[in-house]
Amino acid sequence: MLQVYEATLRTAAPAYAGYGLPVFPVAARTKAPATKRGFYDASLNPAAIERWWRAQDYNIGIPTGAPSGVWVLDIDGDEGRESLAALQEKHGALPATVTSVTARGPHLWFAYTGPVPCSTARVAPGVDVKGDGGYAIAPPSVHPTGHVYHWAPDSADVPAPAPEWLIRLARARPRVASIQPTIGHNGPPGAYGQAALDRECAALAAVSRGARNRALNLAGFRLFQLVAGGELEGGRVVGGLVDACQQNGLVSDDGMRSVLATIRSAERAGLRQPRSRAAA
Repeated sequence: MLQVYEATLRTAAPAYAGYGLPVFPVAARTKAPATKRGFYDASLNPAAIERWWRAQDYNIGIPTGAPSGVWVLDIDGDEGRESLAALQEKHGALPATVTSVTARGPHLWFAYTGPVPCSTARVAPGVDVKGDGGYAIAPPSVHPTGHVYHWAPDSADVPAPAPEWLIRLARARPRVASIQPTIGHNGPPGAYGQAALDRECAALAAVSRGARNRALNLAGFRLFQLVAGGELEGGRVVGGLVDACQQNGLVSDDGMRSVLATIRSAERAGLRQPRSRAAA
């Protein structure tokens, strides 16, 4: 059993822990961790959880991968839905599994049966993976848009194991050379920021040893400027940067904690200097 239907964030957080899912606080109406170590602070300890949510109604984060025994397939918008339909037509239908509903689309929660890396659009356009070294926002958290995360009415009771074809796609190493996004100033709202994210992450993924930390800091700074300017969401920036660092080997060489520390530093600097398409 994964779903928790508690009415409030304060009661839902310990309920998740009661099912064996470690939780950590996420800043209200955001996707940004509210503790210094982020998902590394996730806990099953009732006293710690009570102390966190007594302070305020934080959103609820659940680390994905080995710590919780679940991983999430994030279907982002119409592009993600179209990609998922095409994948199922080609490979076969996904099994019924635990499903939550976000502002952009469903989160499909699968049982963790082995390593699954976090990735952005690696499986297919608009289809992201929250696995090892990542986290997901759980109901009844509140999205920055005001949307309240909730469990789908037809959600399964327990996470199903993902089919082998999906695991294979999630683990496949992307071909960075094939990613050639450009910034389009005349696209729909959000196109400018997404194109910048794609470009920065593709370039970062191709950086060689000796220049990766500096490249990560610069890419993070520029992208978090766009977050401050309203062009991007912070959660997508963190996910994209982490995925790029998995591709260029920085995560395996320096460790996830070091990479996240660099991202946090870039975030602090970038958010102080907002940038948007209008100012570009």
